[in-house]
Amino acid sequence: MKKVLVDFDNTINVRGCDIDDAFALFFLLSHKDMEVVGITTTFGNSNEDDTYNSTVMMNKDLGIEIPLKKGGIYSYDAAKFIKEIVEREKVSLISLGSTTNTMKALALGMDTKNLTEFVQMGGITSPLYFKGMVMDELNMSVDFLATNYVLKRIEKPVIITGNNCIEKKYKVKDGEYISKYMRYLDSHMRRWKAEFEVKYQEEELVIWDALTALYVTNPEFFEIEKRKIRLGENMMTGYLEEGEDKEILIPRLKDTVDAMDYIVSTIENN
Repeated sequence: MKKVLVDFDNTINVRGCDIDDAFALFFLLSHKDMEVVGITTTFGNSNEDDTYNSTVMMNKDLGIEIPLKKGGIYSYDAAKFIKEIVEREKVSLISLGSTTNTMKALALGMDTKNLTEFVQMGGITSPLYFKGMVMDELNMSVDFLATNYVLKRIEKPVIITGNNCIEKKYKVKDGEYISKYMRYLDSHMRRWKAEFEVKYQEEELVIWDALTALYVTNPEFFEIEKRKIRLGENMMTGYLEEGEDKEILIPRLKDTVDAMDYIVSTIENN
C-alpha cells in the first residue's frame, strides 16, 4: 500500500473554479493500492479560505474522515502537518496547487529522507492554447518564490506539466454514476463545463490534477523525460525554461493509455 499526502487547492463547491482537485482525491481514495494519510489546502484556483471551506464541506457531504489542515500564506498548520507526516513515515507528496505549504515545511527544517516522491501539477513548456485563447499557468507561478525554494531542495522533483495534461481532454458524459464520488462530481462537472465553455469555447475538460494523481498510482503509464531547467523569475509564469539549475522529471502519458477512462472506472468500481 502506497501512502500519499495530498496538498491541493480544492474548489469543487466554488462557482467559476475548477473541479479537478476533488477528482484527483476521489481517484486516490478509490485506488486499491493507495492510502491517503492526510489532506492540506492551499491557494491557487481561489484563495485559501475558499479552498479550505470547500474541502470541509465536501468531506462532510461524503463522510471523508482523513486529517485535514489549512495552509497557504496565512497559516502554518498545513506546513507543520506535512513536516510531521514526512518525518514519520515513507510517503508520496502530491502538490496540486501553490507550492507554499511545501516551502514552509522545508523552511521549518523538514527532513525529506522519507519522502519517496514529490509530484507537482504545474509548469508549462509552451503556451496553453484553447481554441486560440491562452490559459495562464496557475500552480507554480502563483507563489513563484516558493516554487524556486522547493525545487532547489527536493531531489528529483516530478512535474506533470499543463502541456502534457492538455493532450488528454475529457468529455463529460450523460448517464447515471454508481459511486458516491462520481455522483458528487457530476453536477459540479456540468457547472464547470458550462463555465469553461463560455470562457474558452471548449466543450471538453482537462482534469489536470487527476492526471497528475495517475502518475502516483500508475507510473508505468508514462514515459519520462529528464530536463535541466533554470530557476528564477521565469517561474513567475511557470515556464520551465531550459538551464543548468535543476534536473526535473517530466512524465508524459503514453499514447496507448486512455487515462480518463481508467480514472473514472477506478472511481466507479471502488
